[in-house]
Amino acid sequence: MPAYFRAILHSYSMLFFSQHRGLAALLVVASFGRPWAGAAGLGAAALAVAGARLGGFRRDYTDLGAYSFNALLVGLALPLFLAPGWALGALVVVGAGLALLLSVALGGWLGGRGLPFLSLPFVLVMWLLLLGAGSWPALAPAEPGAYWLNDLYAVGGPRLVALASWAGDYPWPPLLATYLRALSAVLLQDSAWAGLLVAAGLLWQSRIAFSLSVLAFIGVEVIHALGGAASTPEAYNLGANYIVAAVAVGGVFVVPSLASYGWALLSLPVTAVLLGGLAPLLAKAGLPALSLPFCLTSLLFLYVLLLRETPGRWLVLVPMQRYSPEANLYAQLAQPPGASAGLGYVPLALPFLGAWRCTQGYTDGGPTHQGAWGQALDFAITDADGRTYHGAGQALSDYYCYNKPVLAPADGVVEEVVQHVEDNAIGEVNTRQNWGNTIVLRHAPGVYSQLSHLRAHSARVRPGDAVRRGDVLAACGSSGRSPEPHLHFQVQATPAIGSPTLAYPLAHFLESLAPCPCQPLGTEQLYYGAVPQLGSVVRTPPAQPQLSQALHLPPGYRLAVQLAAAPTAPPQQWEVFTDAYNARYLRCHQTGAVAYFEQDEGLFRFTAYYGPRQAWLYKFYLAAYWVPLVEAPLRAVPLPLTVVRSLWLGWLQDLVAPFYRFVRPTFELSRPATLPGLAGRPLPLRSRVVVAYWGRRRFVQEATLTVSEGALTALTVGQGPAALHLTFAAAI
Repeated sequence: MPAYFRAILHSYSMLFFSQHRGLAALLVVASFGRPWAGAAGLGAAALAVAGARLGGFRRDYTDLGAYSFNALLVGLALPLFLAPGWALGALVVVGAGLALLLSVALGGWLGGRGLPFLSLPFVLVMWLLLLGAGSWPALAPAEPGAYWLNDLYAVGGPRLVALASWAGDYPWPPLLATYLRALSAVLLQDSAWAGLLVAAGLLWQSRIAFSLSVLAFIGVEVIHALGGAASTPEAYNLGANYIVAAVAVGGVFVVPSLASYGWALLSLPVTAVLLGGLAPLLAKAGLPALSLPFCLTSLLFLYVLLLRETPGRWLVLVPMQRYSPEANLYAQLAQPPGASAGLGYVPLALPFLGAWRCTQGYTDGGPTHQGAWGQALDFAITDADGRTYHGAGQALSDYYCYNKPVLAPADGVVEEVVQHVEDNAIGEVNTRQNWGNTIVLRHAPGVYSQLSHLRAHSARVRPGDAVRRGDVLAACGSSGRSPEPHLHFQVQATPAIGSPTLAYPLAHFLESLAPCPCQPLGTEQLYYGAVPQLGSVVRTPPAQPQLSQALHLPPGYRLAVQLAAAPTAPPQQWEVFTDAYNARYLRCHQTGAVAYFEQDEGLFRFTAYYGPRQAWLYKFYLAAYWVPLVEAPLRAVPLPLTVVRSLWLGWLQDLVAPFYRFVRPTFELSRPATLPGLAGRPLPLRSRVVVAYWGRRRFVQEATLTVSEGALTALTVGQGPAALHLTFAAAI
């Protein structure tokens, strides 16, 4: 489907924070329950998408429908207030343009604060148009009770009118009818049949969003019953304010969980208070509240969470919007602990060579890592008996780590250098110059590393020098508050020596809790985005150059992917792009499929996939989901539950996913050991995607990705005659 028409469809699905085209198609059909409103909404969305593309606004937002769903709402709403005619058509065009401009403007202002603009442009545009409509004589008030039946008569005669009357008088159960009418109100309608289409689309798109809508409906009914209200709110407020607010704060901007469902319930009385206070106030000015209470509730709940000093684990903000509560939740669950610290994270390596023991960790009750300075690490080298020295241990040179090189943990700029403090005699400490000889590096705004207790006069850098990861900075010593040689390492938010510490994970390292640092590789475990434990022996894993080169995919890199059985057929073109947050992704030009990935010196991993499962890029996404680029033991890693292909199993898990998970997909990778003389030979990476549930294991995909001479060369998915064989070549 051309991108222009996809963006129009996404304008509809964005009403429920989604990119699901099935939901969008049902919403389009439901919107034509009132033909004039449906046509006006579709026209307004098409105009806004065209305007955004011609205006050169952000293409990713345009394609998502983010710049056009407010125009769609304006088009759907205007026929409720004004009679159809050429004047209304002109007003729809003006309203679509205004909604587009306000969406772009508010998107820039609120987006810089980490907040969405929601349907605020729709509310503001409707107020402006309704206030000005009285001065335009060609605009007549709508006749909501009769004009659409007249239109139906003109289209289909008495039979169509009779069908519409039968549908309108259908004896729905009262509570079900109220719920369905509330859902239809999101499309500015009041029809149980239209609501049935919306409910079907919502259930198709997201079981979590559907359950939140039902929960919000029941919650409002309970609130009004406890408050002694004679009736439930009108359908529009029930749907466009209460229900949509609950879905937003409970499953879209917050990772779905038991706590997020409670957060969604809490939004209901807040929305009720805002609606009860704003509606009478706006009515005095002749203006409807529309979806303003929903916007204010959602922004309030989201902004409060953004201001938390310690985010906690109960209400987790969605770090990367995937436009599906299930996808957001499953991506969070598939995230190995500390695998990614989010946008702006600087991958830090161990600041030394070889294997060192962590002699003091984060707030472990050690003598110096206390209070605001508790998130720091001390390292020393130990022998097979766990001792830090040989001989009598009375001289500095008796200690294994003394005078060993200290390395830059990441690229950066030298901020501070102190190297004049003399090393202490063994057992003595210098509390007047607590940190001793120290080097502070700036890696990014708000990310500094400090390395302390260095040997006197050993610094090889000066303030202002640029350093690369692995550059030698100085030598390990025993200056400052250091009774024996060791290295102190911490991350901080400011450049001053001795600043309060930050809890900050290291990019990757091999760790063993065994007493001996000289042990076989198989007894170690590879950690990503983690912090060494007290007493563990850690070292930087050796690189795997062939894999690192093959999976080095910089922006602009292109791959030609060919079906091996049809070498003369045109190949697919995959290209690497970056989004507004500098996140990299592979995009297939032929299918439109997109796969986001992260890559550093130690790991290549995919983080998200959008597109059809039949696409070759999806096969590659599953085959190379998690590939360590270092020589280290391999382990199974969790996968998002979206890989589950069984409809009944997936939907059942979706319904209970915020509270209980019984389906556990994993990615397993194996590769031959690297031996001398095999550097130039093909390296096969064999992977399996396994879904485990209720004691059963089901294989989703088995694949072999072949790397040869530092390049991707082939991918085989499956076995036997039905296997898919692809070849890769760098495209020029």
